[in-house]
Amino acid sequence: MTESDAHPTSSARDVACRHLLDAARAYPSVFPRPISAGSLEPRDRRLAEAIVNEAMARWFTIRTLADSALRTPWDRLEPMVQAALLSGGAQLLLLDRVPDHAVVGETVEWVKRSGGRRGTAGLVNAVLRRIIELRGEPVEHADGTARDQLLRSNGGGWKLTEDVFDEDPLHRMAEQTGHSTVLLQRWQQAMGREEAFRIALHGLCAPPIVVHGAGRDDALLPHEAPGFGVLAGDASLEEVLERHPDAIVQDATTARAVPVADGLDPKVILDLCAGHGTKSLQLARRHPDSRVIVSDTDDRRMEDLDRLAERIGNIEVMEPSDARGLRGEVDLLVLDVPCSNTGVLPRRREARIRFNEGRLQDLVDLQRQITADAIATLNTNAHILYITCSLEAQENEAMHRWLTKWHGHELVHETSVLPTGLPGDPPSAYRDGGYVALLRT
Repeated sequence: MTESDAHPTSSARDVACRHLLDAARAYPSVFPRPISAGSLEPRDRRLAEAIVNEAMARWFTIRTLADSALRTPWDRLEPMVQAALLSGGAQLLLLDRVPDHAVVGETVEWVKRSGGRRGTAGLVNAVLRRIIELRGEPVEHADGTARDQLLRSNGGGWKLTEDVFDEDPLHRMAEQTGHSTVLLQRWQQAMGREEAFRIALHGLCAPPIVVHGAGRDDALLPHEAPGFGVLAGDASLEEVLERHPDAIVQDATTARAVPVADGLDPKVILDLCAGHGTKSLQLARRHPDSRVIVSDTDDRRMEDLDRLAERIGNIEVMEPSDARGLRGEVDLLVLDVPCSNTGVLPRRREARIRFNEGRLQDLVDLQRQITADAIATLNTNAHILYITCSLEAQENEAMHRWLTKWHGHELVHETSVLPTGLPGDPPSAYRDGGYVALLRT
């Protein structure tokens, strides 16, 4: 039984604390999962989600400030205390219009109600009050490289009362942005410190909702990429999609992957890792005479694919085992494989927490296994469209070299895109990072 199961929903802060308690217990293997908001009103649900999202993105940042008040190392704190400090720290540092007294009081009370050991409530109270002391004064434009400033997703932040962040620039950036030092070291080695730090700062952005193919609409602000719009903050996405039934919610970088195969005329397309079906819909529309077979290993995603197939005539849903049994029938194999998500960290906040070299190698092994198993489905003179939302060379360029060396495929096209947009930039400047390669058998 998890903490979420043990207590009925009572408040947004309780919901956030219980969710973060499960995450602290699982750390560093933190993966996305729905927030158990129960009967919360929409406003309280949004608060719970905001607390969790900010805590996930700035786990290491909050930990750094908490460490200045802790005698016991963070890793030796019980998960309940970590969860309370993550929740309280996220509210005190990263959310607006949240009264300090309410944050401290309700967080301490949650610890007491949840059966914290003697002294834990007092510890949480003391550390949260220490964070308030460190917070200092708000600044309109914060310096994300400074030791005494804390940067927020809107470009503003806090002038801290002490030099909290590490003296070493790379460690300081890791603490400031919530990324692991290992990840920043990889980026620095691959692309230099300036670009690595820019991408780390991008990871703090609040990702906008980007709509592709809607045309002009008062609810959509122009995006820098032609044909894309950003949903206005007070607009209804549901109403926009009702007005524009052919529109898709899709980032500009992601949308550029499927058109790489436009010059082909495949009779059978297999989208083996189809997810919720966004790229499947693109494929079906761009290849209306093709049989588009879609599959995924996740049951909830398969339900979304079933609903998509009911609407789109040339889409067919198939169980993964059956899809891999299409030996010699597939002309275009689309592999949007599971990856480290390092190109979309504003959208996959928890991915920065769990990143390490061992997990990356596990993902590469999985990607190769998925690809090797799927190759048998290919017809002669077929193509593979390989896609990731990663910035890591092992998941991207190394994959096409592996396919060329061991399976005799030929690279036709590849594109690697770095993410754009920084805290404080307009939403129109935001783009995810990613990679796409087209290979011929």
